[in-house]
Amino acid sequence: MDERIRNDAPIAAGWITLGITWLLFLVPFPGLGILGWVGNLVALVLSIVVIAKGETAHGVGQLVCSLVVSPIVYFIGLVLFVGAMGALDQL
Repeated sequence: MDERIRNDAPIAAGWITLGITWLLFLVPFPGLGILGWVGNLVALVLSIVVIAKGETAHGVGQLVCSLVVSPIVYFIGLVLFVGAMGALDQL
């Protein structure tokens, strides 16, 4: 049982890191995008660790999310930020 918990920890850490990264991308506040990219780099490294531990399906899923989904979420957050700035400009 202890071995199973040890193998699941990087998987959970990778998905949690991706979730936090995407949240940082979506919050329209200056500077959080850079923190999001740091989190995305951490998630990328964790996905490689997961693949190395033998959980290929989870690792590849995290890798694809880090390399493909994260930039999409970033640009959605960028649109939200520009929209927030435009709304504040009209006040």
